[in-house]
Amino acid sequence: MAVAAAASVVAGVVAPAAEAAAPARTALASPVPGWMTAPGNLVDTGAAPGDWGLSIRVYLAGQDRAGMAAAARRVSDPADPAYAHYLTPAQFAQKYGTTAAQTAKVTGWLTGFGMRVTGTNAHYLAVTATVDQVQKAFGTTMHGYSRRAGFPPSLLAPVGGVSVPAALGRDISTVLGLDSMDPVIPDASAAADAKAPVTPVESKAKTKAAAAATPPCSKWWGENSSPIPPVDGRTSAVNGVCGYTPQQLRDAYGVTKSPYTGKGRTVAVVLDGALATMEADADRFFAAHGLPGFAPGQYSENFGPNFAATCRGYANSPEEPLDVETLHIVAPDAKVVYVGADCDTGAGGSVAYLDAHTRIVDQHLADVVTDSFPTREDSDSPATAVAWDQVFQQGALEGIGFNYASGDEGDGADGGGAGMTIFPASSQWATAVGGTTLEIGKTGKVVGELGWGSNAAQINPQGTGYLTPPPGNFFMGSGGGRSSLTAQPWYQKNVVPSALATAGGTGPARRVLPDVAADGDRLTGWLVGFTGQDGTYREELGAGTSGSSPLVTGLEADAGQAAGHALGFANPLLYKLRGTPAIHDVVPATAAQAEPVLSYLPSWQSPGTFDAYLTQPDHDSSLRTAAGYDDVTGVGSVTAEFVRSFARR
Repeated sequence: MAVAAAASVVAGVVAPAAEAAAPARTALASPVPGWMTAPGNLVDTGAAPGDWGLSIRVYLAGQDRAGMAAAARRVSDPADPAYAHYLTPAQFAQKYGTTAAQTAKVTGWLTGFGMRVTGTNAHYLAVTATVDQVQKAFGTTMHGYSRRAGFPPSLLAPVGGVSVPAALGRDISTVLGLDSMDPVIPDASAAADAKAPVTPVESKAKTKAAAAATPPCSKWWGENSSPIPPVDGRTSAVNGVCGYTPQQLRDAYGVTKSPYTGKGRTVAVVLDGALATMEADADRFFAAHGLPGFAPGQYSENFGPNFAATCRGYANSPEEPLDVETLHIVAPDAKVVYVGADCDTGAGGSVAYLDAHTRIVDQHLADVVTDSFPTREDSDSPATAVAWDQVFQQGALEGIGFNYASGDEGDGADGGGAGMTIFPASSQWATAVGGTTLEIGKTGKVVGELGWGSNAAQINPQGTGYLTPPPGNFFMGSGGGRSSLTAQPWYQKNVVPSALATAGGTGPARRVLPDVAADGDRLTGWLVGFTGQDGTYREELGAGTSGSSPLVTGLEADAGQAAGHALGFANPLLYKLRGTPAIHDVVPATAAQAEPVLSYLPSWQSPGTFDAYLTQPDHDSSLRTAAGYDDVTGVGSVTAEFVRSFARR
């Protein structure tokens, strides 16, 4: 081959022509995505055409990959002398970052196969290549996939592992983009199904249910109740809350009378899109509730170079105001930076969010980060996890922690199938935040707390019975369960029950989600204010683990002020706090504690109205609360003592 002959040796790396004499290779993390092997998902059409093109990222390992992971663990362990001795981004780059020689070495090897390096940075090389070039360089086999039987392929994915010459094993950490939903197909007509629709799912007609234009609700937990169709001798049920006010949440989490309000700390929100009126909306919201909004310079935004072109004015509402305003509720003096991820990079949403997180660690934009980017683990691969873990480890070394919503679908089982946790919450270097049902009484004190999860039975239009017999079907709940991507981390050993970590002894010990929890149930949600797409400002109820994560994030900022330093990667610390007043061990509710609740959701048939449901709390799919660690709330929920405990350390 002419290309191979021309590239016999590049910077000491055996190139294509000589590899037969030096077969030693280093395996990289598997790039095979879960979506490729999901039953009935796609049709494998066999070997992919060699001239198909794809864009990939070759991530560099830096100067001391193993040392970086070990050091990240030490600075995060409260029992280690190195705890909280963080690096600046410049110090990190000098000690662990990539070098110009490393970049040149990998570039020479890639171009030796005819690939084109289109860009480089401190983390990866952007590369365009053909299927043939990828297969030869990385020792893998690429297959094509179609969305429907009988159609030519329009997607790409490797069917096996990837490797590099042993001489590059310390230079390359992982390769992303080998599973491509948008390959460059020379003859576009050969992929007629590229635009072919997925087989439509039959729409199931829904029976119109009772709709209440102004649903009853409680200003605090247990304030009032309403009649319900008789069930199990009950003729009434307590109403869910209208939406806790900022003051109620501050009271419940001990912020109101605390001297620790996040001063000197910075927290970040990562989402795609951006609400142009976010700061003004937040100021208006807090003013309406008699509280100060953001001071000048307290709120800022950070966007990448492609943000405006890819997002085109898109706003992630009400998610963004939920995150931003919740942070200001529990950490009123912390700075808040909104970090916008590109809306479409051409490489998938995970990569866009990865780039946003990379900006955070490279520029040290915050001390602690909250994100509600939940993707099922079968959307990613071990290769993807490696790239994320590198960013998380850099963050840990710089004193930056990353919190993620654990999801709102319980065990994640679709239609009774196998459960599925979400990524990157399942990374061992991230904190997965689950949800609870937080019952705040009239005086602002917590009067009860359950693991979040509920069944719901919809009430019929006449209000005389139920469309499904109570307790109904699983509705929503704290996400949790056993990871399919991540082995059991050190801080979960001897804490997480073996039955959870090993799936009842059927497999090796793996990471289990979540790690910690906070309020997340819609029944006990809180108010947020924002300007909608119609240009009208409104207040509505926010909830979900998308709210739990910023609650924990803000309280960690307060705790950082109390401790005198950022908490950084907090999991080792959180697991050590179990059994203390800082963490509430949420256990199964008694029958009296888990009484049915009357709740309402916007009607799908009649916009502006609401349908009534009898909701049964403390039912989180197959997940269960328990004494000690459980897969609903992790080690437990943060309490009003959480922040105060750091002032006494």
